[in-house]
Amino acid sequence: MKKLILILFFSLSLFAGNLTLKEGFVAAHTEVFGDSTIDPLNNVLHADLTMLSDDITSITGVLSVDMKLFVSDNSDRDEHMHESTEASTFPLASYTITGVIKNDESGSYTLNGILDFHGIKKEHSFKAEISINNGTLSISAISNILVSEYGIDMPCLLGFALCVEDRIDIFAKAVLTK
Repeated sequence: MKKLILILFFSLSLFAGNLTLKEGFVAAHTEVFGDSTIDPLNNVLHADLTMLSDDITSITGVLSVDMKLFVSDNSDRDEHMHESTEASTFPLASYTITGVIKNDESGSYTLNGILDFHGIKKEHSFKAEISINNGTLSISAISNILVSEYGIDMPCLLGFALCVEDRIDIFAKAVLTK
């Protein structure tokens, strides 16, 4: 009987504990009014996440990226992006997950937490799809921000004719194991 209880206990807590990032990235999307899209990508996601139990809603911790590692298809534009976001002064952007809410049975969740961007911390939520499959936890999250709320003025070309939009769409993916 003791063995059965121990087996049940350990199988229930299979995912409880620190999670190790196998791969991850953060992608952003915005547009220049009347011109083109801007899609920088950062393939170097850092994760310090824990699952306190076998329940996905027990995930807590921090995801972070180095702002200088965002690159797009235009190195000159990347340089301007790094200047606008003051990546030398504010090198890290992070998201601290403070709560996970299950929305339905399809794997849809809401990640609640604190976004620390450009030296300003604000409560922020992401819509997320989270799944556990063969010992791997996958998180795909999407949201958007207005960079002006974080003290950033988006650059304009030709006066105010061609400005980078204030709204930035954010997509993050993390694949983790225990």
